[in-house]
Amino acid sequence: MSKAKALAINAPRPQYPYEARSRKITGSGVCVVTVDPGSGNVTGGSMAQSIGSPILDNAALSAFRQWRFRPGTVSQVRIPITFTMTGASY
Repeated sequence: MSKAKALAINAPRPQYPYEARSRKITGSGVCVVTVDPGSGNVTGGSMAQSIGSPILDNAALSAFRQWRFRPGTVSQVRIPITFTMTGASY
């Protein structure tokens, strides 16, 4: 389990978009999310390293923006993600 996931109190799994799966698009990247330390809510996110597909980048960012962290624990988190034909791992 990633350190980021260990600090999260709510961590929905990224959905593998049908379009990407049907075209067998896979890859790995790193997402960086900014967290409000007071509330633990994610306030922003970007891809520090693109997965190689805008479809997968957007799917990862969309999921990670919904994460919540324990208040007072982090202000920025790097989350590595890999999309394979079996799904997403992070």
